[in-house]
Amino acid sequence: MKIRFSWFAQCYAFASVFLGTGSLLLAQSPMMIATGWDSPTPSRFHSELAAFEALNVFDGTTISPTRTLSNGRTVPCRNAFVDEPWQWDDFQAELADLLAATPSTATENFVFLYANPGDVDWFDDAAWENVTEHWRLLARLAKQGNLRGILFDAEPYHPPHSQFRYTAQPNAGEYSFEEFVAQSRKRGQQVMRAVTEEYPDITIMSYRLFCDMIPTVQTGDLEQSIQTHTYGLLPGFLDGWLDVAPDTISICEGDEDAYRFNSEAEFNHAYTSIKLQAPRYLSPENQAIFRQIFTVGHGLYLDAHVNPPESSWYIDRDGSTSAGRLRANASAALAASDGYVWLYGERARWWPGGKQTDPTWEEKMPGAIQALRLARDPVGVATERLGSIERDANLLANGDMKNGAVEGLPAQWWAWQEETSHGKFAHQPSQATANGVLSGVLGQTLDVQPGECYLASTQVRSSGNGFACLTIGWKSAEGKWLHRSPHQRFGPTVDNGPGGSHPSDWATAVGWIQVPEDAGQLVFMLSVSGQLSEQDEAAFRDCLLVKQPN
Repeated sequence: MKIRFSWFAQCYAFASVFLGTGSLLLAQSPMMIATGWDSPTPSRFHSELAAFEALNVFDGTTISPTRTLSNGRTVPCRNAFVDEPWQWDDFQAELADLLAATPSTATENFVFLYANPGDVDWFDDAAWENVTEHWRLLARLAKQGNLRGILFDAEPYHPPHSQFRYTAQPNAGEYSFEEFVAQSRKRGQQVMRAVTEEYPDITIMSYRLFCDMIPTVQTGDLEQSIQTHTYGLLPGFLDGWLDVAPDTISICEGDEDAYRFNSEAEFNHAYTSIKLQAPRYLSPENQAIFRQIFTVGHGLYLDAHVNPPESSWYIDRDGSTSAGRLRANASAALAASDGYVWLYGERARWWPGGKQTDPTWEEKMPGAIQALRLARDPVGVATERLGSIERDANLLANGDMKNGAVEGLPAQWWAWQEETSHGKFAHQPSQATANGVLSGVLGQTLDVQPGECYLASTQVRSSGNGFACLTIGWKSAEGKWLHRSPHQRFGPTVDNGPGGSHPSDWATAVGWIQVPEDAGQLVFMLSVSGQLSEQDEAAFRDCLLVKQPN
């Protein structure tokens, strides 16, 4: 059995930072928001927020803005690329609703702003004063209404208008593509100045920015290939943003192209491609600010997970259920994101005040809520489930460590150490111990099938130097280690608050895992690293591996 020492060294380094006295600044974890046809108005956001947060799934939502005119009529105003005046006085009822809403968990909320109807002449200064004022007012609403920012949708929904397609402009024959790019950059500057004057640390979320254009990199001539592209003028507009944007804002590429993704590889590739290739569409002077404020998320199209196979928008279940594939894809999207993962739905609803003839998403896709909870916080869900696990369902032999064996180890368990490690694994009453182990494991190997799900846990207690954790490794059905399927590690939960647990107390390491598609064996390992002497000790007890529904 050959395991690289670096894996365990990484565990020890992790422990020295997070369990020791040192500190480390962590990047913000990716978050998940709900959006789609049932997105609430400010009024509904206020009245239905408690029910939405009770789902215990999302970090926030999108809000469809409205204005209440002087005659009392409430009108939608998310289509901001229109030549008409708006007044701040018309937003007072909406602002009151947002201020009355007090989210406790769903705090990542965005007001819609669409590039529609998109019939505004790029060279019409007066019209662009109105468009810029629309950005300003919605940014003000977001700021004063305690929202995270604006959700910008550049997609054209009102043909023949298409604000960012050069060939769709009525005066395309009067100006060259280069002149339109320069003008779109100027308008981007106008918009960003207005937005940041109102909200200097705003987050601008998007459904799409660069993702649709990334394939044009392969043409070898970006300028020529984007002249006829639906979003060919968008890079110029974004260049204008970056010309004047402060480093206090954040911009998230939403990657709507991810709607049909159905594997970890696709999400990973999209994240890398957008991060590396998007700067090629921008001016050199904006590269630094781009890298500083730009993040990447992914969009998941919920309807594709419930549509029939004959639909053009269909996600193959790959032997699982609709909810199972949603969990896998949401998990992959979150793992390949440093921004927002957003779930877009049309024919069902999360919000109780949505279209009443539509079912809820839990009704449309049974198990969807639990699937998304697992994607967001698998350890948290596993911890919740742990209390109701029947111990006779344990697949580990001698998981309670009650039976000893020859050579001092618990029965049914094998031990391994790195060549440079000369510590000792031993059996004690109802537990196993490790002393002086620089790098090693105590383990069991079990046959499994791809796609199966399991809850794994153990209790851990440590004293002195070193780090102990639960590690799950993968082998092929023939018993060969799989390098494409990385080990999963679960450290013991330690309460660092006042009066919290001490490292020498028993703590639980628990995780929810799914068997990779190329695995045939699961290796359950009690891992120890960094023990420098025989006085350093780690103890393990109550080991569990229980199959879960997927």
